[in-house]
Amino acid sequence: MEVFPVFTGEYLFDSCSPVQMLLTHETVTSVRHQHDFLELAYVVQGEGIHLAAEDKMQVVQGDLLVIPPGVSHVFQPQDLTGSEPLIILNCMLRPELCRIPGELPGQYSEEDMVPLLKLLELKQWFGYRENNVELSFLLRRMQGVHNNGSAEDQQQLYPLLFELAKLILPAASVPFTQQPQINEDPLHDVILYMISNFSEKITLKEISRQIAMSSRQFQRLFKIKTGRSYIQMLQEIRMKYSCMLLMFTKLGIQAIALEVGIYDMKYFYRLFREHSGMTPACYRNRFHSHFLSAKEMMSSAEHCSR
Repeated sequence: MEVFPVFTGEYLFDSCSPVQMLLTHETVTSVRHQHDFLELAYVVQGEGIHLAAEDKMQVVQGDLLVIPPGVSHVFQPQDLTGSEPLIILNCMLRPELCRIPGELPGQYSEEDMVPLLKLLELKQWFGYRENNVELSFLLRRMQGVHNNGSAEDQQQLYPLLFELAKLILPAASVPFTQQPQINEDPLHDVILYMISNFSEKITLKEISRQIAMSSRQFQRLFKIKTGRSYIQMLQEIRMKYSCMLLMFTKLGIQAIALEVGIYDMKYFYRLFREHSGMTPACYRNRFHSHFLSAKEMMSSAEHCSR
């Protein structure tokens, strides 16, 4: 079973804010990962598939997925070519959020705080489907406060978090049953399999069997639907994971190559340079020696670029 990279709050949170909010454009080869904090992932635009632990579901604009620490997940846009984006607003909550400051703007009782504290204790993911625009309106207000920057302004996020938790917590006890469409492209499952088993030796013959095709038919279909070959996509997935491991772990470069299923170090170095424009050591040094915002950090890893 794969152990997926852990995004750590130590690198992602600002010093004064109880939350971090990032807008991300999900790609077909987005990295399956986990966190050491609670994440609320809101679908701003587009539709696609979300894989959380072993559960796969269809997601559309207005859906919110609540992902506890330690639960691996990944989004995948419905369109495999990249022409129709899947945009996610990631609202990440500090683990220390349970230590609510004594002085907050306005009057709040312990009862007002209970839903947020319960939300932070959840161990299972759940989904919330927006009925009107109540959730997007609340998240926009949070973004406005978060982007303001000052420590005093950040305190205003707590009342909004109380309101958000009260709104979505009842959905934790209701199954999020939206299943992938019956006419879903079978290549989605193939690519999700690649993302989840990238360290294994996945031969073309084995992968084409998953959708009952000959290797030649599979290669042709894969190229038409995604714009790249099967091996090109597998290499891209492995390089993205390599970037994440360089950023968020202390593993040595050879250990990282083995983690992503590459046993020839010359081949690994060549692939990494082709994808990022630098050596793995330079990539890691760049990350640790420069102050990067959370947005720059995640973009760098997702695109594995200069």
